[in-house]
Amino acid sequence: MKKEIKVIILASLIILLTGCDGNVTRDIRHAGFSVSNNEFTCSDLLSETENQAPSKTILYTNTAYAITDDGLLYELSLTQPFSNNENCKEIDFATKIIAYMDDTILKGEDNKFYYSPSTTNTTPLTEVTANDSNYQLYSLLLGQQTTKKVVTVDSNAGIYYVLETDGTVYQYTITRADYSSPYTISEKKPVYDQAEYGTIIDFNYAGESSKTYIKTETEIHRMQMTNEEECTKYADITCNYKMKKDETLTKYNNNKILYYGPDILITTYKKEFTPTS
Repeated sequence: MKKEIKVIILASLIILLTGCDGNVTRDIRHAGFSVSNNEFTCSDLLSETENQAPSKTILYTNTAYAITDDGLLYELSLTQPFSNNENCKEIDFATKIIAYMDDTILKGEDNKFYYSPSTTNTTPLTEVTANDSNYQLYSLLLGQQTTKKVVTVDSNAGIYYVLETDGTVYQYTITRADYSSPYTISEKKPVYDQAEYGTIIDFNYAGESSKTYIKTETEIHRMQMTNEEECTKYADITCNYKMKKDETLTKYNNNKILYYGPDILITTYKKEFTPTS
């Protein structure tokens, strides 16, 4: 009898946990994501129990490699596992990463710049030297001790968005008199202010699309359409967008989402999602 009771309790717990994760999956899908049949397995990044917060959080990934919040690098394979039967494996690198620009340039805690693991036009994880034509630009944007992340908005106009350690994203306008002159910062102004959103720990900018987002210590804000019904129905109605708090993603931010970014969302219960728009 005791054995039967234990079996019933265990089965009930399994159903309860499965049902809970099923509700999360449903809510994330309703928030504008499609769920993949693939599962994300990574013992380094995922806790042993699904309801336990991960010890390392992915701060950035372009789905080929990831940077954790403690500066470690991981190679990712989301569609099939590596030979370790997991979708991740740590990249052996001598220095921790403290800042990065787009998905191309990394800054180590040694204050040197490195090409990212996904670089195709040069050797990955080698040091960026002054021979690189953009070295001065990297030094100007990434070289500051306050810089955490740089996103190129319009390189022709010299516009870059920079997340600094004060939790604010600034627009930097970079100019130079001619090709032989040095780059200078001609303007710096807040774009997404810590005073309005709270301390920002991650962001992305992709114009008026849901891939533009702000992630704070507690919330996720996304660029969302404010007149979806009209703009999808009528050809002469312009779609309007506004940065708004995503209630669903914020709800699961600290207990069910391992990583949220412009191209993929990974949950702590091993599900992979991609945005539908």
